[in-house]
Amino acid sequence: MIYNHDAALAKWAGDRIGVSDFGPSRAIGIIRNQTLAAAAIFHHYRPPDIEISFVTATKRWATPQAVRAIMRYPFLQLGCKRLTAITKATNQPTRAFLCRLGFHLEGLHPDVFDDDDAVSYGLLRRDAARWLAEDDIGQIGTLDSSGS
Repeated sequence: MIYNHDAALAKWAGDRIGVSDFGPSRAIGIIRNQTLAAAAIFHHYRPPDIEISFVTATKRWATPQAVRAIMRYPFLQLGCKRLTAITKATNQPTRAFLCRLGFHLEGLHPDVFDDDDAVSYGLLRRDAARWLAEDDIGQIGTLDSSGS
């Protein structure tokens, strides 16, 4: 089950990763067993790009159907050409997850976080085609609860 309740999801996600305000944003939540399992927060919209932050409560949230629903919002509804994700340089589970989704490492940003550097990843629409196709299930993995 997927629902959209932007303010509540942004607060839930922000509380988990220490972000007090994503600014203007949209969010998609993923429900598993009647519990919020994950949220994708879309923020820093600068057409044709938007930033995404994944925040999870469980490793087992990312079904192909959930990822497909998340990816369709920026690429099909907003018409974005790219999606940007930023995470801590030492957050290997999130970095691996982004790569499995098709994101590519684009840069290292020293001292972005109090305790770590940041890395940025980008996903171009053409590289997200497997998530946008109606008949493709795709293969993904899991993301631990420290993800952003």
